[in-house]
Amino acid sequence: MGEAIITRHGSGYVTITFDNYKVYSDTLTRYTPTALSAARYALAGASVGDYALFAGGYTGSAYSAVVDAYTTNLTRSTPTALSAARQDLAGASVGDYALFAGGLGSSTSAVVDAYTTNLTRSTPTALSAARYNLAGASVGDYALFAGGYTGSYSSAVDAYDTDLTRTTPTALSTARRDLAGASVGDYALFAGGYTGSYSSAVDAYTNMVLSTYLPITAGSKYKLNSDTEAMASANKFLKVDFPLTGYIKYKGGKFE
Repeated sequence: MGEAIITRHGSGYVTITFDNYKVYSDTLTRYTPTALSAARYALAGASVGDYALFAGGYTGSAYSAVVDAYTTNLTRSTPTALSAARQDLAGASVGDYALFAGGLGSSTSAVVDAYTTNLTRSTPTALSAARYNLAGASVGDYALFAGGYTGSYSSAVDAYDTDLTRTTPTALSTARRDLAGASVGDYALFAGGYTGSYSSAVDAYTNMVLSTYLPITAGSKYKLNSDTEAMASANKFLKVDFPLTGYIKYKGGKFE
């Protein structure tokens, strides 16, 4: 570990300095793990499984496609690079995926790169509009990317579910770039930004899942929001969420 130097401050605050890290208090510890594989700015971060990922950015001379991944032990690896080098992209997480969306590279980008818990990369459906300086946040089963700049200020919002299916929910109340995203409870929030002037707008999105209960008689076969057919062993009410796909093959009988 190396030599440790302990310094006590008048407020009771303790600083412990080792060769490789400092302890600022008994609850907040700062470490300096392995540096990024390439120095850069205007990159984005997101988490998935046991990894924190940092993707893209600008090196001062070129757009970057580099991705650095840190484990829970702060070990760094460099998984497959982004499909397109870019800066001013946004990151967000949903289910088993960390997503990096949009950005500015050789042109304004609509690309979305998704990384799984084992750091395998895929490229799901692109954003509905290419843009940079957008923001990401997550709520429920969705990762959202909001706002940005397309050549004009954008109010677009793209939502990706746990299967990486893209939808476009209600747009922001005010088109803007350089906004910030964060999540709390049942809400993903997008705040501030620039519209030609500074914005104080806050937009909140919630994941409202609409459901219904369907009666199914014993012996009936059904496949609802699933790839597998099942058979009811007894009369029952089955809760299903919208959007609803599939079928019920009813077997005659009295439902009590």
